[in-house]
Amino acid sequence: MFNRFSRRARISTAVLVALGASVASLAHAKDLTISAGIPKAHFWVGQHMDPFATAMEAATPLKFKRFYAGELVAVGRELDALKGGTIDVAAPLLAPYHEGRFALSDVTQLPTIGTNSVLVTKAFQKLMDSTVKIKGDKSFYQYEIADKGIHAWPLGSTAAYALSTTGKVLQSPADLKGLPLRAGSALHTIVLQQLGATPVTMPASQAYEALSRGTVNGLVLSVGDWKSYSFQDLLKYTVTGVALGHWESYLATTDAVWKDLSADERKSWDRIARETALKNAEGIDKQDVEVRQASEKAGGQFVSIDALSPEMRAHIAKASANTWIQWIEQTEKKGHPGKATAKLWASLVQGEGGKVPEGVAEYLK
Repeated sequence: MFNRFSRRARISTAVLVALGASVASLAHAKDLTISAGIPKAHFWVGQHMDPFATAMEAATPLKFKRFYAGELVAVGRELDALKGGTIDVAAPLLAPYHEGRFALSDVTQLPTIGTNSVLVTKAFQKLMDSTVKIKGDKSFYQYEIADKGIHAWPLGSTAAYALSTTGKVLQSPADLKGLPLRAGSALHTIVLQQLGATPVTMPASQAYEALSRGTVNGLVLSVGDWKSYSFQDLLKYTVTGVALGHWESYLATTDAVWKDLSADERKSWDRIARETALKNAEGIDKQDVEVRQASEKAGGQFVSIDALSPEMRAHIAKASANTWIQWIEQTEKKGHPGKATAKLWASLVQGEGGKVPEGVAEYLK
């Protein structure tokens, strides 16, 4: 009798465990709202948001309700939407459009030499993983991300930002003086000012009309990104060989969403986010080449900085170095650890095989 009772007890326990596991699975088999403020054609959506969500759905019980092109949340409103519960995941959270709220994330937009998307993505992941203290007892991630009540991972970085015009040839510093050029962030404003141009700040999504009407005569943007905004027919002249920075941003969710995930779901999320970013970066580098080749076939002109006059080369080099200095000093004045962040970033970029403009290393010492 005891054995029969014991056997029944074991069976009942097994059933309860199975039911518990089923309930736990159902608890996590819920929809998470994931949103992009930019169109599906953009490489941060079609090549990052969608692959990430699809891979997560295959690896976990999680499901994602997907929204594109700002139909739910506009560019620059992602952080508020996350914290307000409108969305569960921002893909991407475009940090530079959140004025004053991500003071250090612009560091990837500092000019570099010999860098591409894969290199910068690897360096940025290491920056986010770094335990180096940049202010008090806080690392970059703790200072820039964790304090905002969110969890974040890097996207695939853009390819190198280039200086492009609708046709104006840039042969000397005088050709840049007062030239209205679109800037997408505060740091782009700095580099254009240092070059002597007149920055006109606007999102890339608004630049097509401005370029068409002649409100601006060019912009700072990666060549591969032209495809997302149909700039191929408008931009005719581009200076290559110097990276006017790389734009990085985040895949982000809230602490509340993260805590609600199971340990296995978190592990899968972290792994898939990292893998997706690197695949995204590889695709971005490939797209950069493809868009340039298509532009060249259509008559677009790409001129290496090495082919410019010594005066122009020196002008761009000085502007690049001064951009680092001005960004660091402005960031420090606002109470943020600009120099410590820039020093760490420079070391990580160099560790991946990139270079910083002449004079930057000396200043950072």
